[in-house]
Amino acid sequence: MSALEGRSFMPDYDPSAPNARRYPRVISPQEIDTMPRLEFNTGIDTAIFLSRERDDARYFRQGYCYMEPDHKPYHWDQRDFDETHYVIKGQIKLRVEDAAGRQVIIEAGLGEHIFLPAGYKYTLEATGVQSAFFWTSGPSPRAGLTECPDYVTELIALRK
Repeated sequence: MSALEGRSFMPDYDPSAPNARRYPRVISPQEIDTMPRLEFNTGIDTAIFLSRERDDARYFRQGYCYMEPDHKPYHWDQRDFDETHYVIKGQIKLRVEDAAGRQVIIEAGLGEHIFLPAGYKYTLEATGVQSAFFWTSGPSPRAGLTECPDYVTELIALRK
């Protein structure tokens, strides 16, 4: 066991202290699979595995988004953060609307990456295939995930 791994076993370690989880470490697929899911809409959810709430991440958050072939659309107005989506299974179909109301459809397949800058409205639409993507967003608001307090409570409880 490395010194960093051993940190969580220190007798005076307080996982709820500020910056308690700010240390280099590997996040395994098994750990990600056990993360609680935040449902965006029927058939589409995410597992946020790096966040301010759980990991004291200051500038970005990361997660996997899982989509059923016939998921309900998920819409969000992205005002204050940039985001990327990297397709790890299936495909993404994304409706994008600018401030003038112009719309475009972006589709990405396995291994492709989408950049989603702030200032647009986005809607993930069903593709007819089981899909998943890795996402990163930043900067993270200092307040964290205020729009979903129950999920925040679950993430904070995972500190160890």
